[in-house]
Amino acid sequence: MCASPVSVVYSTSPWNTPNGEYPAVVDSTSQGKTITDFDKFVEVLRKSGQEVVIDAELTASERSQIDAFSCYLQQYLNPAVLHTFWADDLNYSTVTHHWFSSRLSFPYNLYYLEKRRKRIQRFLSEKSVTAILKDGLEALNMLSAKLGDNKFFCGNKPSSLDALVFGYLAPLLRLPLPNDRLQLHLRACPNLVRFIEQVASIYLPPSEEQLRLQKAERKMWESRLQKAEKAKEAEKVVVEDEEQAIPE
Repeated sequence: MCASPVSVVYSTSPWNTPNGEYPAVVDSTSQGKTITDFDKFVEVLRKSGQEVVIDAELTASERSQIDAFSCYLQQYLNPAVLHTFWADDLNYSTVTHHWFSSRLSFPYNLYYLEKRRKRIQRFLSEKSVTAILKDGLEALNMLSAKLGDNKFFCGNKPSSLDALVFGYLAPLLRLPLPNDRLQLHLRACPNLVRFIEQVASIYLPPSEEQLRLQKAERKMWESRLQKAEKAKEAEKVVVEDEEQAIPE
């Protein structure tokens, strides 16, 4: 979004980063310091001195609004997204576990995934699932109202807020989730869907190789989703049968 020169290095060892997650940015301007915090990365870009500086055209008031939105999303949308991918058993077994374990080496994939999932479950344990999802749905409504008919969240040019929102919403929109309450609500916000597709087409156009891989994997993901949906329906039937068997 700010045309910053970057070299992408693919890695399968997230446990080597400061917080055990990707993406991690190595800042060449600060003695190779590794950055995993989004806000710190934005600060580096704001001070980069390159030709296009992220958020450079925003007023002090607009920057304050971006900081406030960032805190809001971290508090209310982030837990809902984490629950959707990591705490929901069906989504985790269908999508997240396979997605990560197929790319991480054995046996580290099992250890890393279990450790990360337990950490996220502890983080989410202070609120009920109902409250977490309610907050997430309200956050999506707030984002939809903030965006309105605009191209980006702060007008006609992208800001760090656009990058942050895209990072939250693009996986939520595109991945095949059997328990898809949050996803369905996102799809019901056409301006947010338009925003995601627009950012992806402008700033992340897939290469021919990526398109080929996506096509090759589509059937696999569709099959996993169908199996998960059948399992969910079977579980509903069992629960209904058990409830009917309970004497009044």
